[in-house]
Amino acid sequence: MINMKFPIIQKAVFPFLLVTLIVSGCRRSGGLEPGKEWYCNAETLTRNGKQFTGTGDTLVLFNGGKLQDSTTAHSGKYSAITYPGKAFAFGIKQPAGPDWYYKVSVWRKSPDGKGVLVATTKDSKRFYKAVSTPVEKDKNGWEKLEMEVFTPPFFDETRDKLIIYVWNNSKDTIWFDDLRIKHELKKVYPTYREAPLAIVLDTSEYIKLYKKRKNAFENGILQSGDNDWVKGIVFGDGKMMKAKLRLKGDWLDHLYGTKWSFRIKLKKKNSWRRLRVFSIQTPAARDYLMEWSSHRFYESRDILTTRYGFVPVLFNNESRGMYAYEEHFVKQLIESRNRREGPIVKFSEDAFWQMQKVAIKLHKWITYPYFETAVIEPFSQGKTMKSPTLRNEFLQARILMYQYKYHLRPPGDIFDLEKLAKYYAMLDLTLARHGMAWHNQRFYYNPVLCKLEPIAYDGYTDHSHENRGLEDNYMYTALRNDTPATQEQIMTYSLFRDSAFVSLYLNYLEQFSRKSFVDSVTLALRPETRKYDSLLKMEFPQMEYDEDFYRKSARKIREYLPKLRKFAAAKLADTAFRFNIKENDYSIKDIFENTPGFYVNAYLQRTEGDSSVIRVENYYPKKIALLGTGYKKKMIDFHFGKGKPMPAFRVNTTVADSVVADTNNRYLFFMVDGSLETFVTPVHPWPAPAGTTTRQKIFQNATLDLPVIEKVSGKNIYIKTGSSVVDYPVVIPRGYRVYFKPGTHLDFVKKAFFLSLSPVTVRGTAGNPVTITSSDFSANGFTVLQPKGKSELAHVRFENFNTLNYDNWIITGAVTFYEADVSLNNVTLYRNQCEDAVNLVRCNFTMDNCTFDYTYSDAFDSDFSRGTVNNTTFSNIGNDAIDFSGSYIKVLNTKVKGAQDKGVSGGEDSHLVIENCDIEGANIGLASKDLSGLKVSNTLVKDCNYGAVLLQKKPEYGPASMELNMVRFVRPKTKWLIEKGSYINNNGNIIKGDKEKVAKLFY
Repeated sequence: MINMKFPIIQKAVFPFLLVTLIVSGCRRSGGLEPGKEWYCNAETLTRNGKQFTGTGDTLVLFNGGKLQDSTTAHSGKYSAITYPGKAFAFGIKQPAGPDWYYKVSVWRKSPDGKGVLVATTKDSKRFYKAVSTPVEKDKNGWEKLEMEVFTPPFFDETRDKLIIYVWNNSKDTIWFDDLRIKHELKKVYPTYREAPLAIVLDTSEYIKLYKKRKNAFENGILQSGDNDWVKGIVFGDGKMMKAKLRLKGDWLDHLYGTKWSFRIKLKKKNSWRRLRVFSIQTPAARDYLMEWSSHRFYESRDILTTRYGFVPVLFNNESRGMYAYEEHFVKQLIESRNRREGPIVKFSEDAFWQMQKVAIKLHKWITYPYFETAVIEPFSQGKTMKSPTLRNEFLQARILMYQYKYHLRPPGDIFDLEKLAKYYAMLDLTLARHGMAWHNQRFYYNPVLCKLEPIAYDGYTDHSHENRGLEDNYMYTALRNDTPATQEQIMTYSLFRDSAFVSLYLNYLEQFSRKSFVDSVTLALRPETRKYDSLLKMEFPQMEYDEDFYRKSARKIREYLPKLRKFAAAKLADTAFRFNIKENDYSIKDIFENTPGFYVNAYLQRTEGDSSVIRVENYYPKKIALLGTGYKKKMIDFHFGKGKPMPAFRVNTTVADSVVADTNNRYLFFMVDGSLETFVTPVHPWPAPAGTTTRQKIFQNATLDLPVIEKVSGKNIYIKTGSSVVDYPVVIPRGYRVYFKPGTHLDFVKKAFFLSLSPVTVRGTAGNPVTITSSDFSANGFTVLQPKGKSELAHVRFENFNTLNYDNWIITGAVTFYEADVSLNNVTLYRNQCEDAVNLVRCNFTMDNCTFDYTYSDAFDSDFSRGTVNNTTFSNIGNDAIDFSGSYIKVLNTKVKGAQDKGVSGGEDSHLVIENCDIEGANIGLASKDLSGLKVSNTLVKDCNYGAVLLQKKPEYGPASMELNMVRFVRPKTKWLIEKGSYINNNGNIIKGDKEKVAKLFY
């Protein structure tokens, strides 16, 4: 049974029932009444033989009586025979009002699997639904077609008639029999034992959603805006949470009947299943289990993707069946996948969906430059623009997106190429390429790498292609070049003109198509697959999940891969290759609604005193005149005199100009040639994308012809021994190994830095160490990013270093290793001036006999790493001595003396083993937060303000734990501070937390 432990829901029932009466309670008599059924078995005819008679409270007539046939029947003696020229039968119509629900079925006998059951109206553009896939078969070759029919919310029973019939869409003969039409008052969903997600809205908020939904059906698509959110309450995980909700989904399959799709934002630091912002939708919208299983394949190879699962949903105390839930594009997505927070960016879809709306209304497609006008924008725009760090990162990200859009630089300059190649190879295995459409693409900007990484989502497996071979491969489609491609297609096709990307892609395609790989993931998923398959079939009996789908797809790839390699090699060697580009004609005669507002872009380039410079780009295929700017959408505050003219957009042109306005310029107003209407478009609070990123500037100016480099021998680079002053960047490309010999002394001044994409071997000796210092305290870090190989640092001293902070590329560590395995032995870090003396991110490491002294902020910060800290000393630390996030670490035989904040801290689901350590003079000796667990033994915690602190800081995580064995707390001001939900196991004695909001004391 559904868990009903939500007493407040009962109080919300009456308002919802009132809404139900308002929306759907007034049904006129006539036609098929709720709770009644019509049935036609083709056995009886009217006296003139033109119609079948059916069963019901009154005489019911169905068209096609002259097609009665005794050749075969599902029941009785007769059926309806159809063939070309006589293709329709069992036709019946009746009045239908808004959101009426019918269950319709018919039996079909078809030699070729064709034959359709249809529900529609006289004007099929208002409503049309058809099914042709059977849900049941009998031993005599009869197949049952079945469908649910929800009439649209704009139906009016005084005007609209629902028409139901069968249709022979074959060139052969098809028989139909036993048509049933049942009119239900409402759909009854299955009952689940699983704990539900419950949503409660009051009457006014429900009506607002209902009106928005009705508007979507009238327009043919859902266009969402900032004013569409409503207030609600969500129950889940045993909590009652305030939330904001809106309808989601572009197409109307997200809004049919009572199973609406929602975007949900939880308020006041709440989370559900560790999600803060997420969507719920019918599993049918994402191909049932296929989307879920594809996500698991992505996760198996660290391809960035949203968290995805299934849950029963209650809406105002009524079951709405099983839903799929999916994480939205917020920082929790990034952090849950062991990445550092950074902007998530996309191409705006607004102009594209406006054209879909116009096409639906006009019943024809009019080509507009919706791709060219697509603005590069961040998710969580308000937060991103308010944060100086996130804003600067977004400014870098938008440059990369612009370069990708117009293929201005090699993919390796734009993307984390390994991860991009894995993504595309996995999409060929899963055939889940819906997310590759330009308007579905989402990218994470990695602030450490200054590159983009794709986010896999909304794949929707294309089963129509699962039996195809080489011709279905995406690279083969791109490079075959046999049909004209649109600009948005060429954006992705161009990736396959890069040899570095293609090489990685083909290698991953080989890996992912191995039988051993597919079998291992499939086997690991089997218990969950069986569970969800049985749950979903309770509501969707027609659903079919083929566990062998991925094996068959992998087998096809293995078969065609040798040919694909040869094909790719030939195409890459063809220097004369050019893409066959589809040229569009953008001659527009009419103006539809506010369409011009989607095709004029305005950017705030810069502010100068009380004035601002705005760049305007016109992608509308008519001349426009700029009128002025305003703070609000309905009023011009600053006028441009008589209006500033701009020419119409034409193919392969950039129509842009700059205007000067005041600083209250959130909106730009303009007119279109031939119209007296005033249009409005937002002024984006960032400059138009152009130029190159900081990382690109650094590497395009890099050279190995530097005084500090003694020699380059093959793939080995040797740093000059002795003393050198370095007042220039030392930038090492990928593919080398860098050696520092004993006695090397480097003084980085004038903001010089060391940045390497290759592993480093820095080997001093006890008597002759390597010293890397900065006499003017300006050095911009010692950074190693994604090298192919393990780095080694032994007997090295880093002094007076700062972090990489170069033209808005900021990395937090004086010494940083990112996705770079490293051993640190007898390394000293002294008087470093940045956020982290050492920052290891996504690394495997060992740290032995190291010393951290007089560090400005954190000494050792490790994110999403695994390793051991042994026999290391921390003293005079300005913040945390040892701080781990999302890591698995052992800290052994280590001493901390004097830390302004925490001695050892584990956060964001870290798991630490701490043995034989001394922590003295810290504000907090031991800290565990946000689902972290510390196992501490034989350790001394002395003269700390707080011996141990356990808390939950982030709502998407949970409480913390700590296991203490032979741990001594000497003279703490507070021995331990434990928040409710967290606990300490002290030598077998469980101490549960009783404090509230502990995080507020420290953050």
